[in-house]
Amino acid sequence: MTITGSDAHHITRVLRLGPGEIIECVDPEGLLHLVRIEEAGAAVRGKVEETRKGLQESPLHLVLFQGLAKGEKMDLVVQKAVELGAAAIVPFTSRYTVVQLGDKQAEKRVERWERIAREAAKQCGRTRLPRVERVHSFAEVVDMVRAAADREHLVLAAYEAERERRISGIQAAPKAISAIVGPEGGFTPQEIAQLEEAGAVICTLGPRILRTETAGLVLLSILGYRWGDLG
Repeated sequence: MTITGSDAHHITRVLRLGPGEIIECVDPEGLLHLVRIEEAGAAVRGKVEETRKGLQESPLHLVLFQGLAKGEKMDLVVQKAVELGAAAIVPFTSRYTVVQLGDKQAEKRVERWERIAREAAKQCGRTRLPRVERVHSFAEVVDMVRAAADREHLVLAAYEAERERRISGIQAAPKAISAIVGPEGGFTPQEIAQLEEAGAVICTLGPRILRTETAGLVLLSILGYRWGDLG
């Protein structure tokens, strides 16, 4: 096994590991390799001593559609969504989105979120790197909901004006769930109608109105507890 670039720098300069010590390496297939370091420098080289299947990935395929939020809020959402087991994070804009990004700005933000996702995956021991997609329009989100909504792929949209439909009352055994959370300004009634028509189940997260950066993480936690591997 040969490791180069920022990972090699982290191993030698930050963790200060050297020959004889064991590190964990994950390949694109999600296999976990225990590697004994033989050489540490600009490149780290070692011998694979054991390979096993990683058990850190949730049996539930979780995708978070997150309305674009201001400042470092999106950084927090991406980091914690990875810790909670999300397989993908899809940022999007809608009618009440406060943040307005040009194409170049959006591209740089996505690159930043990808770095955050990668570091979070390492920190919490994920064996698959979660995907951070480009910033989508609301119309694209509706099309994705329409394509995904079926009996084995549940699509949930959290809405502060919904009072009755709770996640605990949903009778389903989904293998995949897409969770949709609006931006800081929330969704318009027309947007909720579009999501529902496309196949999303509109639900409440409780009696209190949550900030956008809280709502997505609460939703992922509930879903991971009910249908995934949390708790």
